[in-house]
Amino acid sequence: VINFEGNEAFDDKRLRRTFKKTHQKSILFFQNRKLKEAEYAEDKELLLDFYNSQGYRNATILRDSIYYIDDATLGIDITVSEGNKYYIREVKWGGNSVYTTEQLESMFGGHKGDVYDKKSMHKRLGIGREQNPEEMSISSLYQNNGYLMSQIEPAEIVVGPDSLDLEIRIFEGKPFTINDVGISGNMRVDDEVIRRELYVRPGELYNRALLMQTMRTLMGMGHFDEQAIAPDIKPVSDELVDVNWPLQE
Repeated sequence: VINFEGNEAFDDKRLRRTFKKTHQKSILFFQNRKLKEAEYAEDKELLLDFYNSQGYRNATILRDSIYYIDDATLGIDITVSEGNKYYIREVKWGGNSVYTTEQLESMFGGHKGDVYDKKSMHKRLGIGREQNPEEMSISSLYQNNGYLMSQIEPAEIVVGPDSLDLEIRIFEGKPFTINDVGISGNMRVDDEVIRRELYVRPGELYNRALLMQTMRTLMGMGHFDEQAIAPDIKPVSDELVDVNWPLQE
C-alpha cells in the first residue's frame, strides 16, 4: 500500500504511476534490501521529476515512512509539499556567437507562457541527468562540431509567485581538432584492423557523436570487454585534443 499526503494537484493513483520499481503489489520489496532500497530512492526522484515536469519546481518530499502491515505486506506513506505551479515569462540567451539566438530558440522550444518543465528543458539543452549524447540537443550541436569545452548553464530567476525568467548562458570556447588517436591494450588484434573501425581520425574536428559511434563499433567486434570501452580524451593545447582507446581483451 502506498499512500500520499499533501498532494492536491494530482491524486494518489497518478502519483503511484510515477514509480517504476516500487509497486503496491511488490510484496517482496525488501527481499534484497540494498537493491530494493536503491530502487525506492530512484522512484522518489522520479516522483519529483514528474512534479518538476508539470511546473512544480519547488516540490519536495517532506517525509516518508515504510512499515509492515503484516508478514506479507508493506505500507509506504509519503508526504509531499507541492508548492506553486510556475510558468515561463521570458527566455534570454547570452554568450552565443557560433549559432544565432534564433537557431538556439528553435531547438529549445520554450516560449513565454509555457509551463515550466525542468526535465524537458534540460533534455533539449542536453545537460545534467538528461544529457544523452545519442540525442540531438543544444549541447550536442556544439559537441558534434568541435566545441569540446562548451558548457550550457541555465539560470532561473523567480519574478512572481507563479512566474520565472530563464537566462541560458552559453560558454562556447574554441573548436578542437583531433591531434592523435591512440590504441592500447590489444594483444591479439592488429592495430590497423582496429583503426579501420574508428570514426575519429587525426586532423578532423572533435565530434562526440562519432566517438559514440566508434564505441558501438568496438563493442560489436567481440574482442574486447564492452564495459571497459571508453575514450580517454586529453586536450594537448587550446585547440588540439588527443583521443586514446585503452582496450581490455
